[in-house]
Amino acid sequence: MLDFERLLNDAENGVLPALKFLGDIYLNGYEENNIEPNLNKAIEYYEKAADKGMEETLLDLGYIYCSGRYMEPDYKKGFVYYERAAALGNTTALGNIGMAYCQGFGVKKDAKKGFEYFMKAAEGGHPLAMQQVSEMYRDGVGVEKNEELSAYWLQRAEEQKKKDELEEEQQKNQKEKNDFETAFEKNLKFISKDTIEVDFVKSIFGTSSNLKQFTMGECEFKTGKVITADPLYYLKNLKEFFIKEKSIAPGKYPVQIAVMDSDMAGLRIVGARLKVKEKEAVQYELAKCLAEKNGQLMTTYAGFPVECGMGCFCDEQAATSYRNFLSTWYQEHENGNIYTDYFAQLFEESYQKEPTYQRKGGDLLLWNNPLDHSQIAMFASGLGDGYYTDFWGIDETGNICELIVIFLNPELFK
Repeated sequence: MLDFERLLNDAENGVLPALKFLGDIYLNGYEENNIEPNLNKAIEYYEKAADKGMEETLLDLGYIYCSGRYMEPDYKKGFVYYERAAALGNTTALGNIGMAYCQGFGVKKDAKKGFEYFMKAAEGGHPLAMQQVSEMYRDGVGVEKNEELSAYWLQRAEEQKKKDELEEEQQKNQKEKNDFETAFEKNLKFISKDTIEVDFVKSIFGTSSNLKQFTMGECEFKTGKVITADPLYYLKNLKEFFIKEKSIAPGKYPVQIAVMDSDMAGLRIVGARLKVKEKEAVQYELAKCLAEKNGQLMTTYAGFPVECGMGCFCDEQAATSYRNFLSTWYQEHENGNIYTDYFAQLFEESYQKEPTYQRKGGDLLLWNNPLDHSQIAMFASGLGDGYYTDFWGIDETGNICELIVIFLNPELFK
């Protein structure tokens, strides 16, 4: 059964795949969770994703309004969504707009404009648009007849179809489950759990573990207000991450990682731990966050989404200073890329210093902000992007002794 509550939380926090998935669920229903189709809700979630620039949902909305499958066709509304997708270079949308002009669906019939849009889609590699361009050259619709160009575009269409069929066959073969894919799917279920056992954490960070443990260094928390986030994607935007509900005493704390090296998955960071006290945890609880709703701070979900394959531990003050650093950096490096033009070299230097615990190019960085020397502990997130839950470790006195995030279950990748 789908963890629907978690999916809703992700969508509420603007995670694009979650918004798209909810739109799909409400469009067609989801029998396993007893969810009936709800067109209005489907449109609502598709629109939220589309407003954030998700190209695929613009096509979904255009299809809903134009296909006649879900409602009486409203070509004018559908045309607007196709125009937005076409502006992003989407060849399917360009072809659909070409058809709209040729047929007069939602716009004044104009074969010349139709040809122009079909040509843009054809030049973008869309085989059906190539075929349409060939026919329009052949029949002189929207353009002067030209047998040579008609033959040229027909050949291009046939070549593109063969290429697409080959790629489709390759993708089909790749879908056959191998050991890694099976383990990966099981790991998705593992990281979605909202509980974690003490013995399992000990197997990750304990001295008897088959994994390698490494202390990156001590990270300073000036306010004690803790944040976990993807530093390269979400930490740069105040609205994209949340502070933990519970705080720790201001100070410097060691950041530890556990690493596995398996034939199946290679060298991977299994988990990261912020060790607040020396005492051992006797239980773990979700490290929930605070989020503003209706002008009030309320407790919300635990964990964080990853879009750039990285996670981090940092203080609220460090996150604020990081945004100031980014603002200054981009002013000095217009059209620059903060990872390739700045962080990549620092990660590479980290790898050169400690190659045992990270892949080439670097997976670890205890970053010191040049503006004020505030720190962010950055680390690769196991198998990459996803949503990862974090937990407070509670000692026998009931106090916080650590914060952990586990990216994968190493038992699955033996």
